[in-house]
Amino acid sequence: MITQKQMQWLVFAFLAIIVAVTFQQIYTSMTEQGIASGGPYNNGAAYPRAIAIAIAGLALLQLVIERLAPPLSDDDMPPAQPDQLKRGALLLVIFGVYLGLLKTLGYHLTTGPMVFAIMWTCGARNTLKLLLSSFALAFVFAYAFEKILNVVLPGGVFGLNIPW
Repeated sequence: MITQKQMQWLVFAFLAIIVAVTFQQIYTSMTEQGIASGGPYNNGAAYPRAIAIAIAGLALLQLVIERLAPPLSDDDMPPAQPDQLKRGALLLVIFGVYLGLLKTLGYHLTTGPMVFAIMWTCGARNTLKLLLSSFALAFVFAYAFEKILNVVLPGGVFGLNIPW
């Protein structure tokens, strides 16, 4: 049985791998494509770099907080529950499927269902509220990216883009 402490270290290791892979992609593939330089409007690596730095900073902050807190033995912490692991794994699968379908189906056909699936996985069960909020969130983010940030979202094989 895996303990909470071991689970925390697994999460830190997972986050470190994500940050390392992000920077590996920035300094290899994105640099070769010529999209890893310039300002925030023409630098394809700016957003993933900012997210990776935020993840690393928050993980380090959490490590510092845990080091300053009084030590807990493994007996003080209950073992990790299998449901906690399943939910995390399922969220990763949902996001992986979303990324896999994003280019083919486009942002507008994939983001709403992805948000719905995430909220359902996290325990929300009011279907009407989930449908309305997931599609509202998808359109708000689409408006923010396309109108305010001037980012072209993937239209997919149907070429779906909203003329704001």
